[in-house]
Amino acid sequence: MGSVLKLSDIGFFRESREILRGVSWEVRRREIAAVIGPNGSGKSTLLRIACGYLWPTSGRVELLGGTLGEVVLNELRQRVGIVEATAVYPFDDDMTTLEVVVSGYFSAMTLGYIHPTPQQFTHGREMLAHVGLADRAEQLYRTLSTGQRMRALIARALVKKPELLLLDEPTAGLDLPAREAVLATLSKLHKVASSPAIVIVTHHLEELLPGTENVLLLSNDGRVIAAGAAGEVLTDANLSKAYGVAVHVTQRNGRFHAHVDPAAWLEMF
Repeated sequence: MGSVLKLSDIGFFRESREILRGVSWEVRRREIAAVIGPNGSGKSTLLRIACGYLWPTSGRVELLGGTLGEVVLNELRQRVGIVEATAVYPFDDDMTTLEVVVSGYFSAMTLGYIHPTPQQFTHGREMLAHVGLADRAEQLYRTLSTGQRMRALIARALVKKPELLLLDEPTAGLDLPAREAVLATLSKLHKVASSPAIVIVTHHLEELLPGTENVLLLSNDGRVIAAGAAGEVLTDANLSKAYGVAVHVTQRNGRFHAHVDPAAWLEMF
């Protein structure tokens, strides 16, 4: 399969502080991939560099066959879906869930003077059904639960049929059932033949999708500890190095889990 994203020797400074150092990684079509690392490791920064919202201090970004800086960025962005759990989405208070989803066609926070076509509304309903929110289409978006909002944002990101879907901590702050509903939604998406490549940014192994094939593990100073096949990257040694505490990794039913022995807690202080 061809590459949808290739990062080569990415470096990034913010206010004289080095956030990322020599990061190289590649994601292929229809792949489930993940960026893992502790808080402050530059995961979210890397995601925003990958889609052109931030410009690297050094290195090269190849996105969907084009090199950033040599292509029309707005055209490429039409082929990329991005959902950020910590971002503020200032949708109009009176927007329904369906209207929020359809606003994704226009990358807008309001429909205002925009007049979506009947076909766009129909497709929006199809996307809501896909994420399990068909019965919430006419409900005000602002009245949805946090987990439902996240699934609605995923539906919004999918309306333009992206080739790459980037998700920054999509299950942050969710309780167990809501987290699993989001993961189930993404797993269901990947089973569709037209599925985009999916990249999830997280610091919890439990939030990885079953079938995650490709993992980039970052240290707290923005360096690559390991990159490649999930089973080779997510080892006790690599995770312990990343998080600075003895971590034991297990795998069950395709899901990874990280464990820290309470006896090691004193070593953290």
